[in-house]
Amino acid sequence: MHGYAVISDVHANLHALEAVFGRIHEMEIDRIICLGDVVGYGPHPDRCVDLVIRCCSTIVLGNHDEAVINPRREEEFNGPARQAIVWTRSVLGPLHMDAIRRLRAVEYPQEMVMCVHDSPVDAPTDYIHDPHIAALAFRGLLKPICLLGHTHVPMVFEAPGSDADHDVTAAEVVAYLTPDGVPIALDPQRRYICNPGSVGQPRDADPRASFAVLDLENRAFTVHRQEYDIDAAQAATQEAGLPTVLADRLAIGA
Repeated sequence: MHGYAVISDVHANLHALEAVFGRIHEMEIDRIICLGDVVGYGPHPDRCVDLVIRCCSTIVLGNHDEAVINPRREEEFNGPARQAIVWTRSVLGPLHMDAIRRLRAVEYPQEMVMCVHDSPVDAPTDYIHDPHIAALAFRGLLKPICLLGHTHVPMVFEAPGSDADHDVTAAEVVAYLTPDGVPIALDPQRRYICNPGSVGQPRDADPRASFAVLDLENRAFTVHRQEYDIDAAQAATQEAGLPTVLADRLAIGA
């Protein structure tokens, strides 16, 4: 199949990641983009880093990834998230830490596509979840399509034209929800911010792992949902001694 599989926010959830990679393999897609936050929250950071490095052709640095290698960043996180960062740092070996240090904040896997974890601009918030914040983010697009994650909610935002100097207003931004398996058409005369949702910790009330396919030949972005063994992921989180809330939320997609 032409195009790229796009994953984000794995958050050390090995059960979800393996299920998603299995589905991507079935779809015969051999190019995978990871939009960061491979670690944090979950109990298998080492194995998830191994899998992502082995399977993904493009990987960007997420804020949880950065906090693991830069302790000063952990103060930006709430209690359970900060506990998970400290725990993750204690269990990762030097090779995994070095692999994370090598990741960059921005990547360009194709001439039409830029990849970041949270936002292409410094904005009042790096959570692009509505047209007002998306309008600010469009000012930083250097390519027609920007792939990003961070919100854990799959969405697509569309804006006019290909001129990055055009200051987009919220009224000009079209926001699309992304039902499972329904392609969002990408007009070549428009610009797009596309979020595949989260593999390891969805927050859109659907606990299934979320990923997407970017089909550049047919100009479409399609989000897919994948069942995985949530009970096993919860048990592993609890066995690792991580905060209970990090296990509980997996069952409700919150």
